[in-house]
Amino acid sequence: MSRPYKFIIAIELHPGTRSEILARAPEVQAATRAEPGCLSYNFFTCTDDPDRLVFVETWKDEAAHASHMEQDHTKRFIAFHEQFHRSLTFETINTGT
Repeated sequence: MSRPYKFIIAIELHPGTRSEILARAPEVQAATRAEPGCLSYNFFTCTDDPDRLVFVETWKDEAAHASHMEQDHTKRFIAFHEQFHRSLTFETINTGT
C-alpha cells in the first residue's frame, strides 16, 4: 500500500507581484482539488513577507501527483507564475507509515 505524497512549495516572488498570482490561484485550486488522488491543495500568503507564497499539497501517492503535473491547468498556472519567482523551494514531508 502506498502512502500519501505530501510536500510544501515556498515561492519567493519579485516584489509587488503576489496579487497577479493570487488572482489566478482560486481557479487552479478548484480544478486541482477535483482531480482524482488530490487529498488537499492549499496556498497561503505569509503575513510577515508579502513576497512569499506557500503551497501545501497532499496526494494519494506520487502517481496521482505525476498525473496532476500533466494537466493543462497545472501547466498553464506553472508557466504563468514562474515569471514572478526569485526562488522556489520544494520540500517533501514524511507523512508516516
